[in-house]
Amino acid sequence: RRFNHRSTEKVYKELMLYLFGRNINKYHKFITGQIKEFEGKTSEVAA
Repeated sequence: RRFNHRSTEKVYKELMLYLFGRNINKYHKFITGQIKEFEGKTSEVAA
């Protein structure tokens, strides 16, 4: 990707949102996978 056409601020925000979302998803899958108290309903709410 070339970033010349967009302001660096927009690129930075987009990247942070992307990384933040990925980390939340990974963390959520880890929690729901490891801890048995969490059922399928919670994943729908979090999504």
